[in-house]
Amino acid sequence: MNKGFITALLIFLTPIVVITVSTIWYYSGYGPEERVNYGLLLSDPIDIGELDLELDYQYLDVDSMERKWMLVHFINDTCLESCADLIYVARQVNVLLARQQTRVKRYIAAPKALKPSLEIFFSTYQDLNYIEIKDESRIMKAFELNNIDPFDQPNMFVIDPIGNIILHYSGEVDGKKLLTDLKKLLGASKIG
Repeated sequence: MNKGFITALLIFLTPIVVITVSTIWYYSGYGPEERVNYGLLLSDPIDIGELDLELDYQYLDVDSMERKWMLVHFINDTCLESCADLIYVARQVNVLLARQQTRVKRYIAAPKALKPSLEIFFSTYQDLNYIEIKDESRIMKAFELNNIDPFDQPNMFVIDPIGNIILHYSGEVDGKKLLTDLKKLLGASKIG
């Protein structure tokens, strides 16, 4: 065999070997992770207009929104310590967004009867806003398709500027990973 034939054979076989090895590697479980986001991406995004919510005495839907990204905590009972911790983490992450922090607004969504017990949060965090829940059962029904209890504490949802609930965070949330998710969303979006 001459040197030219061996070189040609190597050039010809290299892509075939690479593709074969890559395929075997991928299907044996060594491929890339399925998720690139930390939060749980909702398989069926939920339109906030379906939830019967009120913001500043106005029905909350895409037409009444400020076209900003929203971080929303749904609460239908006492805000436990874990709930308070997540509200604090969300505040810190919002500050760490630096120049982009004005693109994100933070909210607590709760029935009107609970608002007085949540006043401590609104006085502590000046940029935290209140959304009134009119019908809890309607919210529960909207989240059923995603197998999520929206009132299970602690929880937080990300709503895009066109009114779709797209990400869910629960349990002990890592602020650095949440910040990474938000930076990716804000970097990929020109609205909000």
